Amino acid sequence: MAAIRRQILRARDLIGITLSVPESAVLLLGLSAIVIALLGVTLLRPDLDAYFLSFTVLTGLLSVPLVIGCVTRQMDPFNPTTVIAASYFLYFVYAPIRNLIAGQYYFFGKLIMPLLPLGSAYLAFGFIALWVGYYSSRMARHAIGVLPSPPEPRSGILAYAWVVAAIAVMAFTVYARLAGLSWVRLLTLGQLGSAPKMMQDGVVSLSGDFGNYLYSMLDWLTAALLLFYAFARRGRKWLVVAFVALFLVYTTIGFRFRIVILVLAPIVYYYLKRGTRPSSLRVGIVAIVSIFLIGTIGMARDSFRAGERVDPQSISIASSGSSFSNDLNLYQGYLAMIDAIPREHQYLWGSSFAYLVFQPIPRSLWPGKPQAPVVTILNVILGSEAVTAGIAYPNVGEFYANFGALGIIGGMWLFGFLSRVLYEYLVAYRDNEWARIVYSLMFPFIIQIISRGYFVQIFQEAAFLLMPIVGGVWLSRRVHRVSAREASGTVPA
Repeated sequence: MAAIRRQILRARDLIGITLSVPESAVLLLGLSAIVIALLGVTLLRPDLDAYFLSFTVLTGLLSVPLVIGCVTRQMDPFNPTTVIAASYFLYFVYAPIRNLIAGQYYFFGKLIMPLLPLGSAYLAFGFIALWVGYYSSRMARHAIGVLPSPPEPRSGILAYAWVVAAIAVMAFTVYARLAGLSWVRLLTLGQLGSAPKMMQDGVVSLSGDFGNYLYSMLDWLTAALLLFYAFARRGRKWLVVAFVALFLVYTTIGFRFRIVILVLAPIVYYYLKRGTRPSSLRVGIVAIVSIFLIGTIGMARDSFRAGERVDPQSISIASSGSSFSNDLNLYQGYLAMIDAIPREHQYLWGSSFAYLVFQPIPRSLWPGKPQAPVVTILNVILGSEAVTAGIAYPNVGEFYANFGALGIIGGMWLFGFLSRVLYEYLVAYRDNEWARIVYSLMFPFIIQIISRGYFVQIFQEAAFLLMPIVGGVWLSRRVHRVSAREASGTVPA
């Protein structure tokens, strides 16, 4: 509580927007209406009271940042708490309510809905730890003092961005050729060009770490586009063409989190650069458009991958909304873990995190390389069919699979604390281009961290996304050192 009180007192020192009294009142009334509705079902439906009491508690805990923002009348839509609270609400309140009403209690043949009150109890303590970690602002600012400060951008960044883009295009071209893909097919949503050679459940498959790394280097293009957007002063209209081309490629492949980052990163950077924030209306419009865009891509991505024609009449607001809602059922894998671990399998005791050491080693060089723990988790809780289907589970699921309920508490505290460190770093260096770029990429990436509970995958995706930025920071530092030596006369000009 003391940490939250300090946050309230310090809110005006942070960046964001000032809410009017009516705006704060409307937000609080909306939140109260949701809580009252959940409590009403708890009291009126004894058969569902345990479930809706859980939803009420989780909603109240997730509303802590919103209440603080309304009380202080200071709110930042680009604060990590915004996307964190919204994501967990959709995954663990909205989605289970939707399935509960529809009578969908089973997941891969397992009755998992009765485990919801227990899973929600674990989550409640996890959310408390999350906010305690996030509102440890003094500790976070101390961590900022330990981290290196971002350098000022130097000359040569645009040339460096061109090199990054060229390497990414060449690497992904090699991947596409090996997988039997073509740029024509990728840029036409799979409607033109030859069909890929290797397909597995509708997804282009190229086994081996080498192919995986070639594919992941496509994320360098997202970073390169943001570098151009931040530093280019001429020829910016071509960025629109490049953006559309990369958007089409990501849509054809069907990995929607990359599309979210590609779309949101420039928007976040735009407002960070201006030192302003979008209005609540604009945030709501972007959220609604994003929901239906993600839903539409999720509904049509199998057709894009297979090169099948998509019937335009099958795409509607209702069908896109339903597709988006179906993708929110991550709580099911989490409850299945609670059911199976440790009853059918012992806790992993950190092995899924430690596997990061083994992941980069190609299996061709180490035939006896251990199987990834993510496969073990899915095999134990749901069977081999879940592995084939590519079932996902949230980050709290991995915390539980490794250390049980205590793992959820510790993992969520660390997640909240690191999110606060990211935000404090932006606040401390809000006028630095590199700080803005890193934050613009990582803010939407938080959704992927929450929704994909596999640390090795998250680390790899973040590494490929940020690698070009880290290289740009190194280049700026090196140019600065050389310029300083030239100015002091220690090296020839």
